Amino acid sequence: MITNSYLDVLGQINLDELHIRQAFEYYQARYQKSKLAQRFVTASFSVDDDVKNAVMMGYCDRTMGKHIPNVRTPEGAAIRGSLQRCGLIRSTGHELFRGCIVLPTAGDNGSIISAIGYRVGRVRGGGKSIVYWRKPEPKAFVDAGLLFAKELIHGQTYH
Repeated sequence: MITNSYLDVLGQINLDELHIRQAFEYYQARYQKSKLAQRFVTASFSVDDDVKNAVMMGYCDRTMGKHIPNVRTPEGAAIRGSLQRCGLIRSTGHELFRGCIVLPTAGDNGSIISAIGYRVGRVRGGGKSIVYWRKPEPKAFVDAGLLFAKELIHGQTYH
């Protein structure tokens, strides 16, 4: 039984990896279509010159959610849940990098391990002009799952 649980966790991590890659590919495609984002990068002092020509540069224009199936469908729930577990989508459904130029960093195996976002336009109260993201370690997924299971057990046992 331990082997099956381990394989389930690995399968989930692989799906999360796929959804992370797809999100950053979507941002890259949106950057290619956005003259506003390209002008911001060209004129920006906050973006380093060596980064301005990054191949993987993207733009989060708040439209990705419209292209993901509805949360009420199994596929949509899986994708949105995966992106939420990874921290790219908040529990409200808003994208972490909304309104940002996004620069992902790939690890040795080619998977995206972190990203930095530079906010385009005004920064609202409490907002940040630079947003950082780091992919959770695989152990974090297991810990989150165990915590959730304990909460369920606690809720069923004592309520």
